[in-house]
Amino acid sequence: MTKDIVVGDELPDWVGAKEFYQKYDPKEVIGRGVSSVVRRCVHRHTGQELAVKIIEITAEKMTVQQLEEVKTSTLKEIQVLNMVKGHSSIITLIDSYESTTFIFLVFDLMRRGELFDYLTEKVTLSEKETRSIMRALVEAVQYLHSLNIVHRDLKPENILLDDHGHIKLSDFGFSVQLQPGEKLRELCGTPGYLAPEILKCSMDEMHPGYGKEVDLWACGVILFTLLAGSPPFWHRKQMLMLRMIMEGRYQFSSPEWDDRSDTVKDLISRLLVVDPAARLTAEQALAHPFFRLYQKEDVRLFSPRKTFRVTLFLLFFFVLNMDMQIGKICIYSVKVEHPCDPGGLKVSELNIRGLEP
Repeated sequence: MTKDIVVGDELPDWVGAKEFYQKYDPKEVIGRGVSSVVRRCVHRHTGQELAVKIIEITAEKMTVQQLEEVKTSTLKEIQVLNMVKGHSSIITLIDSYESTTFIFLVFDLMRRGELFDYLTEKVTLSEKETRSIMRALVEAVQYLHSLNIVHRDLKPENILLDDHGHIKLSDFGFSVQLQPGEKLRELCGTPGYLAPEILKCSMDEMHPGYGKEVDLWACGVILFTLLAGSPPFWHRKQMLMLRMIMEGRYQFSSPEWDDRSDTVKDLISRLLVVDPAARLTAEQALAHPFFRLYQKEDVRLFSPRKTFRVTLFLLFFFVLNMDMQIGKICIYSVKVEHPCDPGGLKVSELNIRGLEP
């Protein structure tokens, strides 16, 4: 075994995690989170290539409260992942190990990485490719909802691609299994993908709460983003962006939507519905003509101006996301509730004064 695989980035806890190291040979770092790293690893007996997320659970970088929250959240994630094993569009948890200072989660190796990175490279996707990705995603959501599990953090960063372009849903740190009749009130997730009812819970103590419908709203945001290359709810002033979300105010602007079908626009309009009771369920979404009927697509012309503008959108959101992770957004008081998830932020306090009508 070679300990210095990555210079200046030593492998942790060789003694406490002896069982893990006896079974797996960790290789190079392929991803990083706030308090975690993801490495490629090889099963020593079979030679199978996998990925291991190594989550730090020491008090050196976190308060005692944060430490307990990370442990609790990670154990809940493991529980959910064990419940959903076997679905073709959900990441498979193969092994898990815990020492006094680290938790090791072994997953499928998804070589092509995040859908977000793929979209950044491609700028926009065709309806055919989008249909394939979204069908698999909504099928995964339908399966989760059949088990009364809400993901609560659906976004391109949490959708991984394998060598063949097939997707797997990952990062279940915010997921929760609902009891019969239970509603949620917790304000968590990623701001651009939050459903209106989640924001309203933070404003109105009498709000009844939210449920599985929030995942379908996020699916609508993802669908829109894959086709347009930019999100439906965007404004440089974050308070105005939140108002847009709460009002469900977006546009199919030119030129991004000029050559998109009315069918996909109709599906988006049925997902991005402010009233969760009127929003499509996963089962209803899969029955929509966009998924049921194959549509011949026109060859799309390259537009340098459009490509440049969409790239600027992606760059802005990358910077925005980085700022949020270190708490620089003026209207948010953000804390990391699940540091092993680099993209999942829980907004503990949200200053949305002035958003009320």
